[in-house]
Amino acid sequence: MIAAVGVVFNKKLGKQKFFGAGEKSVVRGHSDDIKCLAISPARDLVATGEVGNQPRLHLWNPNDCGNITQFKMPRGSRAIGAVAINSNASHVAAVTEDDGHTLFVFDIKQGGPPVYTTKTGGDPILALAFSKNEPNILSSAGKRGLFFFDTAKSEMKKGLFKGTEPADMLCVTWHASGDCVSGSVKGDLYLWQENSVALSAKIHEGAVFAVSAGSKQYFSSGKDNFFCTLSLRLELIRKISLNSYAKSIDFFAGGMLLAMKDGSILELKDLEGNYQTLMQGHNEGETWGLAICPKTFNVVTTGDDNAIRVWDPRTHKAIAKSPINREAGPKPKKGGASTLSSYSPNQCARAVTVGSNGHVAIGLNSGEVQIRESVQNLESLVITLNEPKEWIEVISYSPNGQLLAVGSHDNKIYVYQVSGPYALLHALTAHNSFITSLDWSVDSKYIHSVCGAYELLFFNVATGQQERSGATILRDEQWATWTCKIGWPVIGIFPPGTDGSHVNGVDRSKNRKLIITADDFGLLNLYRNPVAEGNKALSYRAHSEHVVRAIFDQKDTHVFLSLIHISEPTRQAEISYAVFCLKKKK
Repeated sequence: MIAAVGVVFNKKLGKQKFFGAGEKSVVRGHSDDIKCLAISPARDLVATGEVGNQPRLHLWNPNDCGNITQFKMPRGSRAIGAVAINSNASHVAAVTEDDGHTLFVFDIKQGGPPVYTTKTGGDPILALAFSKNEPNILSSAGKRGLFFFDTAKSEMKKGLFKGTEPADMLCVTWHASGDCVSGSVKGDLYLWQENSVALSAKIHEGAVFAVSAGSKQYFSSGKDNFFCTLSLRLELIRKISLNSYAKSIDFFAGGMLLAMKDGSILELKDLEGNYQTLMQGHNEGETWGLAICPKTFNVVTTGDDNAIRVWDPRTHKAIAKSPINREAGPKPKKGGASTLSSYSPNQCARAVTVGSNGHVAIGLNSGEVQIRESVQNLESLVITLNEPKEWIEVISYSPNGQLLAVGSHDNKIYVYQVSGPYALLHALTAHNSFITSLDWSVDSKYIHSVCGAYELLFFNVATGQQERSGATILRDEQWATWTCKIGWPVIGIFPPGTDGSHVNGVDRSKNRKLIITADDFGLLNLYRNPVAEGNKALSYRAHSEHVVRAIFDQKDTHVFLSLIHISEPTRQAEISYAVFCLKKKK
């Protein structure tokens, strides 16, 4: 799941299909963050639940990503926190995050109102699972243990610990024998028979985030980064050390998938620890930095997760990764970049560009600018520039490759001579607020830029001075790019009644025929260039949260996006991120 989109990945072809993504006027799907997912035992039905005051539960076909049916929760539900499909795929269960944490069970074929509903109490429910044998029996995991439900009898029973130490539960699964197993915040696994604990075992150091049942084993993953194989009596058989821990485990037809905290999806090849990485992504804070290498055409991204990543859009795979800084610097200061990341500012980056010389320039949240050797050699640091005093939102090489412009939240644009290496040429100081975007003229002699005060200013690069009459004397100037959201070509990108703050990213196609914008509504908006007032866009949905950057590739055939994704109302930071490649409508 990525924001409001369900993703189906064909690992043999390396291709993806999407539920809920596409042109806004025709797409059917979620309108807010997807928070939970379940798949039927036959793998022909997917259930996804979203965040929202009146959230929707969608049932859809993973083969063609077509919507089958949907159920709307009552107002005030806040979110669907967990979902499960029963053994014969006749019913789906969902629990909401209202004050009573209400459980709803729906008949999938009949539709309509729930066939069973009950309030579970004031404590959050974190997981749901149906029995594999009895389609009307399910359990929930949460604070203070488990609940067991019989929807046919409208019964709810509290799980009884019976002499074992009570614990908060994070995950739950069922075995074909009728036993139920849950994982606790303390690292213990509990085996339940009926609604009572039959036995427990200390397996992990720290919380157990995921459990799953095979035919003759149980599997678990904990905060200690160990993946464990257990007997049906919870005896430890094998322990595998991984780089992160799984938030979800799927065991099917002898195969094993792990959805990891670090944003990756792994396929275990065996229980000895051999695995294949199927997908990767940024995984903490926000993802803003987005650029295309002019030599390799690979995509470079940076985020608040201490990672620079390189992607091959032809194979849809991550091909390189490097940490921004291996050692944490000072803690964030007041007024710095707002983020939910646990990393320090010198390990977060929201601006990146690639020069014609191959250098990768990265603007950090601490204000420094790192110059890396190339996308093929990300680990090699050429130089660090320390003149900017606040976090960097925009960075761009000049068309002739001889200069680098850095737009900082200290209200200045720093222009560096690339040869030297990277000697400061000028600090452009006319803006009254932080720099949000800038463009070079085709001849590399001028810069125009926009700041947080919505000023469009012009600068002479040779003198380092503002061209106060730039709007007039440069009205016929040819600009190499257009990323500013103010100016004559983009005067119509703001809908009536908006103040412009919802538009985050702008780009013009290389053939100068199209303008694209990325906004706070999770939309990618495609216009003809120039955009006159009243012009309509083709709007595409692939997110539910803010889309920060949108850029065309060199051939104008694809658009790449980066996004902020902060789940409301819980504002969870443990969410994966991705860069989408959307083919332009012909």
